[in-house]
Amino acid sequence: MYFEAINLLLEAEEAASESSLFSPDQFAGYAVTALVTAVNVLVAYFVIKRFIFKPIVKMIHNREEALNGELDAAAKAREEADGVVAMSKQTVDDARKKASEILEEAQETASKQSELIIKKANDDAADILLRAEEDVARMKRVALEEMKDDITDLAVEIAQKVLGDAVSKSTLEASAAKHADAIIEAEVKKSE
Repeated sequence: MYFEAINLLLEAEEAASESSLFSPDQFAGYAVTALVTAVNVLVAYFVIKRFIFKPIVKMIHNREEALNGELDAAAKAREEADGVVAMSKQTVDDARKKASEILEEAQETASKQSELIIKKANDDAADILLRAEEDVARMKRVALEEMKDDITDLAVEIAQKVLGDAVSKSTLEASAAKHADAIIEAEVKKSE
């Protein structure tokens, strides 16, 4: 049995000397590979973090600040534009109100002027009519006086020719003037 035990040991040694997946030599290789891989991952992490990630994060942060600045500027510009629009609307409304006031004032002024012109024209027409009536009355009086004188002279001449020297010329003239005045007054009353 002794030989059998040795044989088994030798076989175990041979089996042990053969490389297996879980042999101590293989485990050592796995450990070294795992350690080198861990170191490579850590070195890659620090390199990426230092030289790639930080600049990208900084660039993203700067871009975000720039966009926020542009958004703030756009908001301010919009507020200013809204203010300008409101002010222009107010200006347009004020201009419309002022235009309507000016129009109303112009209409009132035109109405007053037309009333004044019509009143002046009526007054002028009344004055012209009054002067015309006065002129007509004066002309009528002058014409009546001339007619009276002509009628008187004519009546005196006719009476002198008919009566001859029997009645004096002054009596005939007085009588003709008296009758001429009565006849003219009767004619004037008829024409009125």
